[in-house]
Amino acid sequence: MKKVMILVSVLLSILMLTGCFAEDYDVGVPRAYLLADDGLRGEPMPLTEANISWSSSSGEVMETIDDIEEFGLSQEVTTVSPSQPTSLDFKENEENGGDIWTDPTITASLWKDGEETKLELNESREFRFPQTEGNYILEVEFIDRADEAQYVGNIVIEEAPGQKAGQLPKYTYMEMPSITKIGSAESNGETFDHTYSEVCWNNCTPDSGYEVPDVHSGDAEVGDSIVIDWGRMEPNPSEIILLEFDGDGEEVSEEIMATDSSTVTIEVNEQKLGKQYSVQYLWQDGEKLLGHSSLDFKLK
Repeated sequence: MKKVMILVSVLLSILMLTGCFAEDYDVGVPRAYLLADDGLRGEPMPLTEANISWSSSSGEVMETIDDIEEFGLSQEVTTVSPSQPTSLDFKENEENGGDIWTDPTITASLWKDGEETKLELNESREFRFPQTEGNYILEVEFIDRADEAQYVGNIVIEEAPGQKAGQLPKYTYMEMPSITKIGSAESNGETFDHTYSEVCWNNCTPDSGYEVPDVHSGDAEVGDSIVIDWGRMEPNPSEIILLEFDGDGEEVSEEIMATDSSTVTIEVNEQKLGKQYSVQYLWQDGEKLLGHSSLDFKLK
């Protein structure tokens, strides 16, 4: 009798655990939101479900949209700024259960006149809208195992109120340059220690000068390469200057980079160890300076 009771208890435990797993993982279509906080639009903006193929304990959801551009243009307009930083968020569908997803694949694109532009999402589902103004359809795809959900948004990219024609987008909206170290297999392609800062922006004056900052030294060895890439900056800088300083902070060289290039590589040797470098990015309208930013790093 005792063995029978133990067996029954084990079976009940298995059934309870199975039920818990089924409840946790058998979830409905998530809700998708666009987070584009520019000080004016701080609330999450819901995206509209389009093509859906989803199965859960609440049943199957099958929706088909033949033309997502036409469908997207029928939705309420969301206005964002050029180069505006944005992110995607997904919430549990309260009618269908929790938000337990294994490892969903999430992609995003912009559509305009039948042409697709893929957006690059980072691990936090953050991205930037392009610099070019216009009306676009945002397409987001969420794939979790056999379940697929597509969402759309009607997006208008235009200058934010108060941004005058001929000015740069907000500094925080501009894409930053990247700096990586190429060396040993363990550190190949890792981000190198640096600072990136605004010198002046949209209100530059003739005395808006650059001061050599005190930066933390990054670890580098002879034979490493330091690669700086500003190819994703929009608009492109009008002028790029590479400055080199000795250990006392005195400038020892200045090099004007070609405007048709978007990268510079510094090969580390014995003479460069202990030196500090600064890449100056300048945006100009004729003789007028619109913006100035600086990427600074030091080789240890």
